[in-house]
Amino acid sequence: MNWEQYIWGIIAAAIIIPLLSVAMKRIIHWFKTDKTEILLNVPEKALNTGTKFGLLHVRDGKDEVSDRGELSNKIHWFKKVDQQGNLKISMRYTRNLGFQFKCFADYKEISFGQLKEMLEEKGYLHVTRGEGKAERIWFILPDYPSCKTLDKIENNFIYPE
Repeated sequence: MNWEQYIWGIIAAAIIIPLLSVAMKRIIHWFKTDKTEILLNVPEKALNTGTKFGLLHVRDGKDEVSDRGELSNKIHWFKKVDQQGNLKISMRYTRNLGFQFKCFADYKEISFGQLKEMLEEKGYLHVTRGEGKAERIWFILPDYPSCKTLDKIENNFIYPE
């Protein structure tokens, strides 16, 4: 083997090894995670006022579990499915931990009281102003389990498989 072949071998290894490492990390991630869809039905009147509905991914796992995921607090936005007020979102989470989340709505052209009344009529629970953005209303989905954080805040929870 001459020195040119040796150099080309080093270059190829420098390219292939990091690519394999990234590919393996992606494959492991897909095996350790799962994906679920969360459905929301909101009053059409709320959608007509420019109200945007979102989901706060609090963390994977429950607070009291030692192997819980790090605090995420990442916002995801629901997408409109049809004209009847159905919205959905796809969430990826660590399969063996499940995940905590809380839904919210950012409103502008409607009052807090009007939106709260609409959401409660649809069956949503614990509809409050909570913390954070001034024109944001938080609520719990009745069709999903819930859990309390160590700070006694109630969130929805998707249980691990």
